Amino acid sequence: MGEVETSGNRCTGTLVGVRSVVTAAHCLINDDATALVPAREVVFRLGTRTARVVSLRSGAGFDPGREEPWRSDWAVLTLDTPLGEGRALRLAREAPREGIALALPGWQHDRPGVLLADIGCRVIVMATFGAQGMLVGHNCAGTLGSSGAPLLARADDGGFVVVGVQAKAALGRPLGVAVPAFSIPLR
Repeated sequence: MGEVETSGNRCTGTLVGVRSVVTAAHCLINDDATALVPAREVVFRLGTRTARVVSLRSGAGFDPGREEPWRSDWAVLTLDTPLGEGRALRLAREAPREGIALALPGWQHDRPGVLLADIGCRVIVMATFGAQGMLVGHNCAGTLGSSGAPLLARADDGGFVVVGVQAKAALGRPLGVAVPAFSIPLR
């Protein structure tokens, strides 16, 4: 995991390829909430390493002014420098099962520079939330800054797989929704 930064916003991003990062689209909204910022204004930090974003794309129909629909609140960033060798996580290609154990690691605004994780949470529901679309409902704790963070689950091989990308957190209590990873095309 690393930090996705624009001129006044910081969220979490996850390497899912040598030069590919997933995050939440709402992390990239410009100051007047009319569009996403240009790719050249986005930086990805992974420890002491930094890469500039050369292109980005978000979910179809994402409205920056309303930050909806939530099912489209994802972005894939392409970096100018490969940072993901041996560090990239894979996106799950199927829906996570209800009850499956999760971890939500992220960079939180209330603890700058510190990666925190809720490692004791679970998928509550995998469902369609009206006009917001198909989402993963979970009971992981997150604050501002955890947007774009991966919902991680154990894969059959013992490693971790990204089952969702954090879209919304209920501040003050462990509850949130994430875009299911299987709905995010990497190409």
